[in-house]
Amino acid sequence: MKLGIIGLPGCGKSTLFKALTGGIDPGDRKGHQEPGLGVVKVDDSRLDFLGRYYKPKKVTPVHVEYADIAGITGEGKSGKSLGDRIPAHARQVDALVHSVRYFDSFSLGPADPLKDYFLVEEELILSDLASVEKRMERIEKDLKRGKKELSEEFDLLKEAQALLEAGKPLRLFPPAFESEKLRGFAFLSAKPELVLINAGDDKSPAEVGTIVQEIRSGTENQPRMSFDWLYADAEAEIALLSPEDAREFLEDLSLEHGAKERIVRTSFELLNLIVFFTAGDPEVRAWPLQRGQTALKAAGTVHSDMERGFIRAEVTAFEDFREAGSPAAAHKAGKVRLEGRDYLVQDGDIILFRFNI
Repeated sequence: MKLGIIGLPGCGKSTLFKALTGGIDPGDRKGHQEPGLGVVKVDDSRLDFLGRYYKPKKVTPVHVEYADIAGITGEGKSGKSLGDRIPAHARQVDALVHSVRYFDSFSLGPADPLKDYFLVEEELILSDLASVEKRMERIEKDLKRGKKELSEEFDLLKEAQALLEAGKPLRLFPPAFESEKLRGFAFLSAKPELVLINAGDDKSPAEVGTIVQEIRSGTENQPRMSFDWLYADAEAEIALLSPEDAREFLEDLSLEHGAKERIVRTSFELLNLIVFFTAGDPEVRAWPLQRGQTALKAAGTVHSDMERGFIRAEVTAFEDFREAGSPAAAHKAGKVRLEGRDYLVQDGDIILFRFNI
């Protein structure tokens, strides 16, 4: 899972990056166009339990990659091609984390989070509009040459163009992320987006909640969106502390979990992801999977050979395994099920794939 952090200059993206990655510095980037990258593991007590039981050579958690993406200025203007100004890196991520400033700045002045949010959204929309219009120009020429097979794509792009020209994001247009004709464009305004309010320490949770609600109302309950907030400056410092010291500081902020854990959880919900496990020797591993995917797709997540030669899946719910205490006891209690390729994998399933190639 790869998440791209975007936002206006001065919104605290680099500090947010440190808070989310456990203190990793985004580092020096040539021309500030290359993204800072940080990979963090997703803590999961279920994986820890399986690791203690099996004692394998290797325990592999789900990993999340964060990219600190520069290039959005809030100065986009209609009629300008923005495709090259917003780095291609933003199109490669699974979801956007939109950092919105809610702290006063000596150089930028008082915070205006609602205005800042919509400045960035407008730039994403204009970037997509430039991509759509460029592609439509090419297709129009091809249609005149008799390539009628492109007419469906052209019609879809025309619908997308109308929405974008009205200032609406492509999250409101399902073909933008569902249709094979359009999905490859990786439209920015169609991506799942986590709006993250970066609040100053002087802002109370109630004040932040009001800002979150204002932005939520302004987006008119658009799909593929989530909202959260954090004190990025404080949490970037907390990320460098030992777990014991960090817990004490989080309690002072009335927070149960640090930013890394909270935002990962919110991101999983935004992307509609679950986790299943493979367990044994030499590795116990957690795997992310789209909710609603089948055992066949889960097998392909582990290895393409497993998907091609799939026979069946032996499935044990994690809670059943923990309660039974061992694979043998789970079998004896009737908690191990044989499932076919169409079984819908559930969060926490422990799966042994049987396959033959």
